[in-house]
Amino acid sequence: MEREKLIKTVEAILRSAGYKTARLEFRGSCFDIVASRLVVLLFLKVVVNIDTVTEEQAEDLKRLAKFFNASPLIVGLRSKNAELEEGVVYERFGIYALRPETLYDVLTNNELPAIFAERGGLYVRINGELLRELRERHGYSVNELAQLLGVSRKTLLNYERGEQAVSLEVAIRLEELFDEALAEPIDVLNARVEAKLDVKPESPLEKEVFERLKRLGLGLVKVKKAPFNAVSKGDEFRILTGIDERKTRSTVKRAEMVAEVGRIINSDGVFILEKTKTEVVKEVPIIPKESLREVKDADELIEMIEELKKEIKAKLFS
Repeated sequence: MEREKLIKTVEAILRSAGYKTARLEFRGSCFDIVASRLVVLLFLKVVVNIDTVTEEQAEDLKRLAKFFNASPLIVGLRSKNAELEEGVVYERFGIYALRPETLYDVLTNNELPAIFAERGGLYVRINGELLRELRERHGYSVNELAQLLGVSRKTLLNYERGEQAVSLEVAIRLEELFDEALAEPIDVLNARVEAKLDVKPESPLEKEVFERLKRLGLGLVKVKKAPFNAVSKGDEFRILTGIDERKTRSTVKRAEMVAEVGRIINSDGVFILEKTKTEVVKEVPIIPKESLREVKDADELIEMIEELKKEIKAKLFS
């Protein structure tokens, strides 16, 4: 399946499950689709081979997920070693990766996967407390059950304490022995990741704009692999912030993508350029950096963005 077809398939799965989506066409972006439904927000990277996701893309994806309290996901078909298996969760730089069929089962049938892949095979996390209760209820000592499963006494005790994953083979044996589900489902829609948020600006212009935004009282996180350069936030709002030397075709295209993403995640967008005339592209203002000198605080910046959007609407319908 080609990547284009794969992206359309993933979009269709999300929409059939009631998600609002926006798709990016931005080369090298850390995500391809953003999707929201009720309180769930997802940033998805869609690739045929999950090993093509770079560490830099993954770190940006985790930063966005952390900033927006969202879940990052990679959807793909294979790794460099083999085809991904349906119903199995993989990992790339700390981000869950799965097949589109698995995503469909999660979103449409509410079937969370329990099996995950690691070096050496397939594993599950089990309910250790329940395992101990079942062992005692059925009259097995630690040594007896360990011998029956072909593992060491220490390993079994680690299972019961929840300190060690269980191979799929052993997990199946346990569930057959006790006739009870022990595997813990993996909630891929509520994955929480750690991320490094203090990333330095990449150009003098970025540095200057970042410093000005911070002086306005905005929290700010740099993003390298997205159509915007940073995400900013105040107490009750968030802004997708693009930065460019001058207005080009690429700037306009990026602003259009920011408008689409902002619609899904309820965020404003703004592009700040070295020199430009003030205008609005699909409800995303493009302003010269000098305009920031006239702004006293974050609330005033939001007011300026909203006023510019209203002015454009008024001109369109006058």
